[in-house]
Formats: sequence, C-alpha cells, structure tokens
Amino acid sequence: MRAFELLVESEGGIFRRAQEVSQGKTITFAKGEEKIVLQSALAIPEQDLKVETTEELTNLVDQALQANGSPKVAWTNKPGLKGGAALITIWKNDKEETVAFVRYVNSKKQGNIPITWTNADFGRDTGFKQIDNKIAERAQFNLKPGVILPGNTALNIADLANSINLESRNDLPEDARQQIPTLIQQVIDGTKEPVPGAAKYATTYEVDLGEVAAPIALSTGHFVTGSYKDAEKSLLQPLGVTWQNLTTVEFPSGGSNALYDSYLPINDEVILKVSSKDKKGGAAAAVTGLVKDIETAPQRFEGITDRPEYQEILEIVKTVARNSAVAGPLVLAVQFGFITEEDKNNVLANWGKGYKYDPNLPWATTPGIKSVFQRKGAKFQDPAYDMGYHALAGIAEMVADYLNKLPGISDFFKAILERSTMVQVKTSIVKSGDGAAFNTFQVIYPPVFNGQIKVVAGNNYMATRKPIGKISFKIP
Repeated sequence: MRAFELLVESEGGIFRRAQEVSQGKTITFAKGEEKIVLQSALAIPEQDLKVETTEELTNLVDQALQANGSPKVAWTNKPGLKGGAALITIWKNDKEETVAFVRYVNSKKQGNIPITWTNADFGRDTGFKQIDNKIAERAQFNLKPGVILPGNTALNIADLANSINLESRNDLPEDARQQIPTLIQQVIDGTKEPVPGAAKYATTYEVDLGEVAAPIALSTGHFVTGSYKDAEKSLLQPLGVTWQNLTTVEFPSGGSNALYDSYLPINDEVILKVSSKDKKGGAAAAVTGLVKDIETAPQRFEGITDRPEYQEILEIVKTVARNSAVAGPLVLAVQFGFITEEDKNNVLANWGKGYKYDPNLPWATTPGIKSVFQRKGAKFQDPAYDMGYHALAGIAEMVADYLNKLPGISDFFKAILERSTMVQVKTSIVKSGDGAAFNTFQVIYPPVFNGQIKVVAGNNYMATRKPIGKISFKIP
C-alpha cells in the first residue's frame, strides 16, 4: 500500500523535475547506455494558457529553442490543428550536447505545473527513464495489479501469469516484460529459481508485483509462513472451505491509499480481503475502505459502531470518506470552528492558482487562515509553492490533529480492522547474483497493529501540489 509514493513522484512530471533541478538536484534519465541530464523546462506560451493557431505556436517554440542555444530536437509530437501550448524540456547528453524534447498539448493549466508530462509518459514517448531512483522506477513501471491485470474482474488464480498483459507496455524494458510473468508463474508452480536479470528491479517487484503474488501464495500454500493455518481455521473452516478452495481473485482497478490490495471471494456473501506489504510494511490507508466495510456488513461491527464513545469518531470518518480530498477537510474545519464558511470559500477560490505566499492578502488575514499557515510550514522559495495548496494542507493537518486527540481513536480503528475478514501478507523477494525470485509470504492473522494507529494528512497534502488522497490512517 505505497501508492502515494508513485503519485508524489509523478505529480507534475518532467516540469516538476526541472523545478527540482533549479534547486540544485541532478535529474538523469537513460535509454540503454545513453544518458541525458535535465537542464530546464519551459511552457509555451509564457503568459496565456494557449494560442489559437498552429503557426503561432510553432513559431513561439522555434523562438524559445533559439533563445536556448538552438538545441537539436530529439523528440517531438505533432502540434494540434487549432494551436494549443507546448512544453520544451532542455537536456545535456553524454557528449555534452544540448538536446530538446518537446510535447504539444491542447492547453496549459493554471498553477505552478502548467503542463504535466509524467515520468512514465516521458518514458513511453522517448524511451528514456529516470535512473538511480527506485520510487521513480516504480512510478514508471506502474506494476500495480489493476494496471497489468483486468481490474475489478474475477480472475483464475492458476492462470494469472497468462492474464498479465504487457503487449502494449513499450515503456517497460524488454527484460522486465519477460521477467514479470515468469516471477508470477513461479509462485503458481512453487519454484524459487532466480529469474535472470531480475535483481536490479527487485524493489519494484517486491512492493508492487508482490500484490499479485500474495493471493497466489494464499491459494496454493506456496512459500507461506506465519499464521497461515490459523487464518484458515478461523476464517475459512467455519464456512466449509480451505485455502485451496479459493481459486479466483479480484484486484481493485485504481485509487491511491487503498486499504486492501486484493479480494478472494469465499462465497456469494463473504469476501476475504488481503492487505499486502513488502518487508518494510505498509503505507497510510484511506478510511473509505473501512466505511465501506461497515456499511456493507453492519452486523459484523455491532458492539463497536454502536458504542457511545465512538459516535463522534464514526461520523467524522464518514464525512472524510463521503467527500473529496478537498471538500472533506474544509467541511470538518468549519464544523470544528477552525475556520469560517467564508474562509472555506476563499481557500476554494485561491487553491491551485500558483499564488505565492503573501500574508497581507485580505483572505489570509483572518484568525482561522492565520492559524492554518502557522500549523503547516512550507518552502516559499520552491517554484511549485502554491498559497492555496498551503492553506488546504494546513487545514487537513488541523483536522488530523483533532481526530488524534479524540479518546479511543486508535482503539476504534483497531477494533474495526480486527473484525474485518482481512489477512495481512508480508512479501519478500530474494536476490541471487543478478537474479531474484519471490521467497516468502508471511501471513499475519489476526491483523497485528502494534502501537498507536494515527490519522495523518502530511502524506497527501502539501504546499506544492494538489492533494493526492484523503486524510488517512497510518497502520503501525
């Protein structure tokens, strides 16, 4: 459950990477042995969101290229028939030659990221991928189960390797396209022969491809350790089934901060949920999955959801789940008295516009908004800084603080999770020379939550980008 890292990495894409370069970071991409180092990026036209004719747009691009030393254009798509906008990215290659990659789009967007060319799309378009960055590699590979397999569809576990569709994934290295189904087939077959060349991608495979492998291990019993038999006895045997009777799996098709990574149908009414982790553990999870569980099977949670001391927590969690990542914190902040309704409307009117920090703006001088900026620090000099994003991030942090101070908040989350039909699986992949293979799947049941479960906002709310998820909870 580390989807937020992929979203953070791709947020703004190459334009954001260029902003990082302006702050002293070196960003290197490679295609085979060829390497290029990012120098800068420029969105055209500079002031307007678009120009109305293709001729005017191409002339502006030509002028901008001339102003940057007339680099050779190494890649470009075709401009639209009715004008638009363009992103020019400037690089240096191994020969210290300056080269440009140009992408035409229909229009710029308001804010500090006017044109998004994600790392993954840049890789698909040009063949160059960011190196020496495992999070970037994961974002570019994008091996989440709902991406490489049909999402929200019942799939035969014994045939999962054949169901993986990478034919159109020209953005993946050829060796990875061969390794991925092989690694999955080995879990199905119960073999651990190191797959040649897989060691260099082991982290990506363990975290993301492990979400495909975990339900296979549960169904087949291959390489499982931990509470495998205990889970079968408590969850499956009362329903007259064993692990081997679970022959189909469903993967959610998308969404960040999912609580569950796969679903194993037990019968028409009961579904076993699998929370997959790599050996480092899981990331923060959205509350939406918990609320869905409660509303789908309310009888399972009787004795928890009807306890008086949990009523305020339950209503707040429902508000987070039923509203967007933007609306949820704002609604709750007004409810809690942190900001006024007028403050809320001002944040909505100013977020994502690229405005730099100015505490003297009328909307920023109210007591509520002042406290918001005090709660959440920010690097004002960051080119991606946005005053509206900053305000929203501060509001989300204040709402999370309020929740964490409520008596019983950790006990509430633990009680709900422990009653859900859920197992945790910690996946491990082992390297051998240049090869690697899935090695163990540690089953944890009942779910173990050592320490305090806390509500968090910082993972998803920042002063430099729009929210990538809702207020969530961090499982220890």
